[in-house]
Amino acid sequence: MNLSFVFMASGFGKRFGANKLYVPLEGKPLYRHGLECLMETAVRLRQEDGHQVRLVVVSQYRKILEDGERLGLETVYNGASDEGITASLRLGTEAGGEDGDIFLFFVADQPYMKSATLTEFVRGFIKSGFGMGCVCSMGKRGNPAAFSRLYREELLSLRGDKGGSVIMKKHPMDVWSMEVSENELKDIDVQADLDREQEQPGKMQAGKRWNNE
Repeated sequence: MNLSFVFMASGFGKRFGANKLYVPLEGKPLYRHGLECLMETAVRLRQEDGHQVRLVVVSQYRKILEDGERLGLETVYNGASDEGITASLRLGTEAGGEDGDIFLFFVADQPYMKSATLTEFVRGFIKSGFGMGCVCSMGKRGNPAAFSRLYREELLSLRGDKGGSVIMKKHPMDVWSMEVSENELKDIDVQADLDREQEQPGKMQAGKRWNNE
């Protein structure tokens, strides 16, 4: 099965007051935690399950794109980041290719997601037979989210800062979800979130170099 993982790192961090993706958290930039989790998951699914996995980094930031290239990942410049997350979804879907069976979207400001959890989610989604899937905590949906190739054209046609949730709302009976811990869905949205995490740091995932070949 062809899996396309899209790491979306184009946000402006307006509520944070600066580019939060670069701020240090436990010895590395914030975005790196999620990226390494995604890389580790991709390696596991490739080696243990035999899937073909491509990992695409979508960003408006040169440093993040250059970092992705050094890691052997595909990178896509987002020149329409003022549209919000929708532009990243479209660009990531396009980069994932017409032969992609599943498109998984991962946000860059969610540092506590574990690779084991993400792997379980992807495997569960594949087995579910549903066309869309997301993680949730106590019934509240969150990221990452996955879409089968059936929804590729709808992803490509998205406009406005609405995100993939608009497609899920349109087809509510075709959405599978997996419950995860609330901690893993934490995101860094404002400075107070970062301050709180630095006072009580969590355990981050160690990543490895990986390429799409």
